[in-house]
Order: sequence, then C-alpha cells, then structure tokens
Amino acid sequence: MPPPPLIQFVLMACIISIGMGQFIVFAVLAPLIRSVGLQEIHGGLILSFSSVIYALSSGVWGRVSSVFGRRKVILVGLLGYCLGTLMFAAVFFAGLQLWLQGTLLFVCLCVARMLQSVLMGATAPAATAYMADITTPEQRVKGMGLLGSAHSLGTILGPALAAPLILLHLLAPLLAASAITLLMAVVVWRALAAPPVTQPTRVHIGQEILNTVKSYFDARYADILLIGVLMFMAYAMCQQTVGYLIQDRLHISPAETATIVAHAFICSAVFSLIAQFVVVAKLKLESNTLLLIGLPLMLVGYLVLLQLQMERDALLAFSFIGFGFGLAMPGFSASASLSVSAEEQGAVAGVIAGAPALGFILGPTLGAMFYEAHVMAPYAAAALLNGLLALAVLRRHWTRNAA
Repeated sequence: MPPPPLIQFVLMACIISIGMGQFIVFAVLAPLIRSVGLQEIHGGLILSFSSVIYALSSGVWGRVSSVFGRRKVILVGLLGYCLGTLMFAAVFFAGLQLWLQGTLLFVCLCVARMLQSVLMGATAPAATAYMADITTPEQRVKGMGLLGSAHSLGTILGPALAAPLILLHLLAPLLAASAITLLMAVVVWRALAAPPVTQPTRVHIGQEILNTVKSYFDARYADILLIGVLMFMAYAMCQQTVGYLIQDRLHISPAETATIVAHAFICSAVFSLIAQFVVVAKLKLESNTLLLIGLPLMLVGYLVLLQLQMERDALLAFSFIGFGFGLAMPGFSASASLSVSAEEQGAVAGVIAGAPALGFILGPTLGAMFYEAHVMAPYAAAALLNGLLALAVLRRHWTRNAA
C-alpha cells in the first residue's frame, strides 16, 4: 500500500476534482437557466431535487465503502460524475438549440442531475472515510482540514477554469469538468491501492437507505449535524441566487455575469484555503472554536451582499464567506467524526458528506422564492440564520464543558 502521504495526496486530488466540477456548475447555472428561458425557481428546484438524491445516496455509499472498499466507491463516484455532467450539458445544449423547451426541458434537467447525484455522492464519503482510516483521533481535525483545503482548492481552480472557457461557450466549462473527473478516475485506478474492508458483509440497498435516514438522527452527533445542515442551507440560498443578483443589479449579459460569479467564487475559495492552511493547520483550535469563529465571519459576508452595487462588493462578500467557511467546515467535520468509533467512520463520513446536500435540498429553492419576493431577502435570511447558529454552537460548547 502507498505510504499515507501519497494516499492523502490522492484523496485530496479526488476532492479537488469534485470541488472543481461542482463550482463550475454553480458558476454557469444561473446564466444557463435564463439563457434557455427558465426562471430562478427552476434552477433552485433542479438543485433541490438532486440534493435529496445526493443526501440519501452519500450515506449509502459511505456504508458501502466499508463493505466493498473505499477505492472502488471513489471510482464509482468519479466516473458517475463524469458521465452525469456530460448528460447535464447535453440537455442544456438541447435547450439552447430550442430542441427542448419549457416544462419538458425542466424535467429533463431534473432527471439528468438526479441521475448524476446517485453516483457522484460516492466519492466524498469514501474519501472522507479513507482519511479517517489512516488518521488517529489526534490527527483527525488536521486530516479533515486537508480534505477541506482540497475542496477549497477545487473551488478556486473550478471558477478559474470556467472564467476563460465561458468566453468560448457557456457549456464549455461543463465539458471540462467531465474531462477532469475522468482523468482523476484514471489516477485513482492506477495510484491508489485498495485497503482492506472493515465490514465484510453483504449490502442490502433498501436496508442501507433506511440506515442512512436513521443515521441522520443519531443522538451522538444530531446537534452538530443540524448546525451543519442549516449552515449549508444559508450558504446555498446565497450561492444559488448571487448570479441573478449580479445580473439584475449590474445590468450585464449572461456571460459577464458568469465571469463575475466565477471571480467571486475564486475569492471565496482563496480565503477558505488561507483559513484552513493558516488557522486550522497551524493553530490547532478545537472544532467548536472553529465554528464559533467561522459562522460570524460568514454572517458578515451575507451582510455585504445586502448592499451589493458593483463587482467589488461581490468579491468582498465572498471573501468573508470563504474565510468563515474554511474555519467552520473542518470544525463541523471533525466534531461529527470524533463522536463515533473507528468502526463507524464509513457511516459518519456519509453523514458528513450528506450535510451539504441536506442544506441544498431547501436552500436553493428557498433562496429563489425569497429572491422573487425581494432581491435582498435571501441574504437577510442567511445572515439571521448564521447568527442563530453561532449562538447554538456557543450554547453547545457551554453544555459540553459543564457536563
């Protein structure tokens, strides 16, 4: 088996590729939705429906990786992401050519994204569980921080790649995302050894789905999971509507909008990476402390979006959001991972990976509904929610110390 540093590098590369693909989609989705004649609520529903599938499948894949091995499940996720992105892009191409329109186009986009979500949910939990396998409890925060840093690096590289490709065609970034995940699958197949499975038993998919649903209510980490899900929901409300906000406030074209959104996501990812490499890796703060610092910083970013008037405001807002997220995400992941035994890391890794999807079930749709009611409503709601979450983490911290 390769030495742990090489394993960690490959795992980080997997998360980088997934992060690149996801943020490429986020950068181009808003202008694509409007370019094919759909409305904001359609974009939100597409992500919400696919997030339901992702939340269920990621928990199952986390458990499956304990039976069939982390490497196989990682490969399923990467190849599924590659094929699913191609299918998603193909449907959008049909919409741009007016071969598909209206309700039929919307349904096809939903189906394509949901089919993609069934498989792409495999990579993150399997990689997270693999990282837990090769780290001690004392190293767990740092190990999860490395994966968080990898995701942040992916969110830098994704929009950075998307920005010039958008000038060629709005769909060019999606094709690039598909190619990247295919390349990463080859790397995993050639470079990552298959570790021994931890639970050599048969998998019953129906039972595993029930187990996954039950795992989201496990009393050992239910409180921190709820905090994480609501944090992602607030983030999703803003992330999925900021493209519409920028286009409406600055009165610019879809391509110009996608470029500015890509630049904002790059700023977010750069500051997230700084937070993880400088604060998380060097200061070695406790997981609750990371949440207590990160959530208020994200709140500041949402407040900046409330008065967006130019591109600079979007860049500043997502810099705060990214720095806060870079602290809060490793704090959330480590808190959940440390709450269970080594034998249960596959299951809890699925829960950790499913938390963003759970937040994205309601976040995009709520954000779109709020935006249609008032353009500033999503950002005010996100700021309020983040403030309440910071208070909840503080209460959790006091309760745990008192006990």
